[in-house]
Amino acid sequence: MNTDNIKYIIKTLFLILLFTFISDKIVFVFLNTISDKVFTGQSIGKLNHYLKIKDNLDFIVYGSSRANRNIDPTKLSQNSFNMGMDGCKLAFPATLIKVLPKQKKQTIFLHIDPENAFDQKYTGTDIQFLTTKYNRNKIIKTETDKLEKNNILQNFYWCLGYNGKVLGILKNYLKPKYNYKTYFGFDPIYVSENQKKIFEKILSKEEFVNCKEKLVLNDIYENFLDELKIFCSENNKTIIIFTSPKFDDSCKNDNLEFNQILKNKGLTYYDLTDHFKDNNLNKYWKDKTHLSNIGSEILTKEVNILLNENLK
Repeated sequence: MNTDNIKYIIKTLFLILLFTFISDKIVFVFLNTISDKVFTGQSIGKLNHYLKIKDNLDFIVYGSSRANRNIDPTKLSQNSFNMGMDGCKLAFPATLIKVLPKQKKQTIFLHIDPENAFDQKYTGTDIQFLTTKYNRNKIIKTETDKLEKNNILQNFYWCLGYNGKVLGILKNYLKPKYNYKTYFGFDPIYVSENQKKIFEKILSKEEFVNCKEKLVLNDIYENFLDELKIFCSENNKTIIIFTSPKFDDSCKNDNLEFNQILKNKGLTYYDLTDHFKDNNLNKYWKDKTHLSNIGSEILTKEVNILLNENLK
């Protein structure tokens, strides 16, 4: 291959890279323009809603679907929001807590399941729910890079952050699911007759649970818990960690160990796992870990009592 051919190939590759780079930025601006107007749905809408109102909130619920479906924030504070999200563990909510305003007094109600905290396989993948903001928010970028969950190419091609989310964004842009101005992040579960029958069948089957004997706190949980304590103490935040009820919990050693760890760290913890143990009715549940709208109403009332005692 002669010198002229090599120069031609290099020039062509450079032009292709330059074209794709410029095209990516044009599409990125377009997607941002569209997505910034979306405030419904879990593709980006709920996140946008949270980022829009976070500086003015007094009380915020964070966690997985067991936070999202189980706690009605409006019964706890008039200026509140539930930022629980399906499939999330700790990296996602912890990062969103870190983008809260400095020095504004706020109460953070963070859901954590003890078994997840001791899961050594957890690597923080749920932070990838925030990829659309990777190149737009310094804190989100820093936390994503720290966990090594960034796509290296996303530093060059910013649109990669929208992978898998464009359809949901466009759908909610063209036809919003609800009026976000009257939405407070809480998604109660209204159980159908068919779901009730399914749950009854599940309960009729015996289930063997193998409880872990050796419990070691996952490093990511360890680091985030320490960082959140510092962040909250320095920025006028009150953080309370809680665990939602389960229909039955055969393994108690992880709850006890997690409770002791948080106590040693000086963090407040409400272990509500067995809240319905002495008065358990099927109508309180959708499945073994998610409450029905009836159960969530009862739980929220209990949380309100605990908060009033704790935040006096």
